[in-house]
Amino acid sequence: MGKKLFKNLDLFIFDMDGLLFDTETIYVNYGKELAKEAGYIITDEIIEKTTGMTEENVEAVYIRELGKNFPYKELSGKVYKYIIEQAKNGSIPLMTGAEEILQYLHNNDKKMVLATSADSLMANTLIENKGLKKYFSHIITANDVTNGKPNPEVFLTAAEKAGISPEKSAVFEDSFNGIRAAHSAGMYPVMIPDKLQPTDEIKKLVHKKFDNLLEVIELKRLSQFTNMKVTC
Repeated sequence: MGKKLFKNLDLFIFDMDGLLFDTETIYVNYGKELAKEAGYIITDEIIEKTTGMTEENVEAVYIRELGKNFPYKELSGKVYKYIIEQAKNGSIPLMTGAEEILQYLHNNDKKMVLATSADSLMANTLIENKGLKKYFSHIITANDVTNGKPNPEVFLTAAEKAGISPEKSAVFEDSFNGIRAAHSAGMYPVMIPDKLQPTDEIKKLVHKKFDNLLEVIELKRLSQFTNMKVTC
């Protein structure tokens, strides 16, 4: 990541779905299953376009792509309810290295903010039931912003709440829209791909790509580039 990057950064912003939690698998698979039962096909292109967007913008894309009769609210409501139920009993798995990197940064007195396109209920239910809330100084959700990704508002709001400038901030993201938003915010976009590998466009915006969050600390890339101590 460059020797000076982590040494000079003061804020680490984390996306949630598909980065910390394996929720994208449920969203995609269960959503596709429900849509198919209703006579519709959700393509990977639609998934790529909508990942990271606010609910309102996601709905607009689905209606545009699948027609005005597509029962978006009904189907998304079913998916939302299912994920909330799974989140409440703690059965949604963390992504590889999620808790390890949060603990690592916490041990090294680094400030962290959660910035997600999910609403406040979903975000808090997920992180509280996995014991992750303690790591974040602030939690920014869809309820706190007007514009969803790729607009940078959610990340700029995170930096403002944390009292740290964008150029001193890194964003961990899995989605194309999240990377676009981080780049537009003037931050350091770090991509951990989930469902989609970066396109040529996204590669130009990404500062660094890792296969998973654990790789960031397993390969000692952070410890080599900073004065941090590895204690996790």
